[in-house]
Amino acid sequence: MDTNSTHCQKCVVILAGPFWGMMLGILFPLGMAAAADPVPLKTKLDSKSSAWKFVAGQSDEFDGAEVDRAKWNIDTQDFGPWSWEPQNVTQKEGALHLRMLQKEHQRGKQVLYYTSGMARNEKTITYGYFEARVKGCSRYPGACPSFWLYSIGPQNRYLAQDGETVAYSEIDVVELQQCEFDFKTKQHFPVTRIDCNLHTTLLKAGQRQWVRPHNRPELCSNHFDSPWDPRADYHVYAVENSPDWIVWYIDGNEVARKPNLYWHLPMHVTLSLGLRYPFVAYKEGERVPVPDKTTAAGFPTTMSVDYVRVWQKPGNPAKKTTTSWTKAEYIAMEKEKWDKNHWRWDQRKVESNFDQIDTNRDGVASGKERQDWYAKQAKSAKPPEK
Repeated sequence: MDTNSTHCQKCVVILAGPFWGMMLGILFPLGMAAAADPVPLKTKLDSKSSAWKFVAGQSDEFDGAEVDRAKWNIDTQDFGPWSWEPQNVTQKEGALHLRMLQKEHQRGKQVLYYTSGMARNEKTITYGYFEARVKGCSRYPGACPSFWLYSIGPQNRYLAQDGETVAYSEIDVVELQQCEFDFKTKQHFPVTRIDCNLHTTLLKAGQRQWVRPHNRPELCSNHFDSPWDPRADYHVYAVENSPDWIVWYIDGNEVARKPNLYWHLPMHVTLSLGLRYPFVAYKEGERVPVPDKTTAAGFPTTMSVDYVRVWQKPGNPAKKTTTSWTKAEYIAMEKEKWDKNHWRWDQRKVESNFDQIDTNRDGVASGKERQDWYAKQAKSAKPPEK
């Protein structure tokens, strides 16, 4: 497939400016559309193509002179070894560009060695079809161009069908050039290994437990070995998140799918250029910088994004994400969880817990109130008697 042909779709999506506004009024009478919305690039479209509705507020053709700051947060909070700086995110020649460069700096007491760029859409969304046309960066190994969705904030909780309490949802539509370690061959994967993974955290006895590709590969890990180099040209990467399945596509073809157990929280559409091996290593399950590997060779390096497009199916709303629970909802959800874990039901204790959580006495256990209560219980919490 010639993925460059998809670029021409951008020509009919937006026509801006006073002149074009006048011309469109002449050429297209009121009630007529100047151009059809884009459609998902999938080899097997839905039997009812009209089922997908384009979501303009979480899509972008990146054709303007500057980044749309009303749509994209490019000055996000730093975390781990990643330092996100807004000057590393630019828009020109019909694409968004995220740059990484070698720059020693300090965050608190920690010395770090690279800065990079992230663009996060501040609206949240759960189910839909998410597509971006991305070209990888020149530096390999060391930098990972990514298109992903993730939830933010302790107020987000979801009670899964298996009784687990989900505290975080992340869907990696694509992670390019990761160069992760292959424990079978004892070598790092080549640049053609493309990852399409899942991450989540579960709350167990008040403690957060990571569920990741490395510790739950059957649930979270997918990959595609491409016949081409992702640095050489643009390709279209997409995922469909539905209440039952998560399905990944590359250039319109399905490459992986997983049952959707834990990915029902509201998430942010995100683009980023993340630091990877050999400049970071794992320590106690988290990535940390490797100072002695620092080099300026191959930097700055840039990933480019031609467009991001999002669609949803009307009538397929997100499941209740339990941002705020009434007392009745709290008791019902706790009852379901206790039954699935075969705990001896104690409604008086559950009602007492709700009263402790509801600190402002408004009859609702908000996400923030629950988070504060769970934090206090973390060290002393014990599972109910079986």
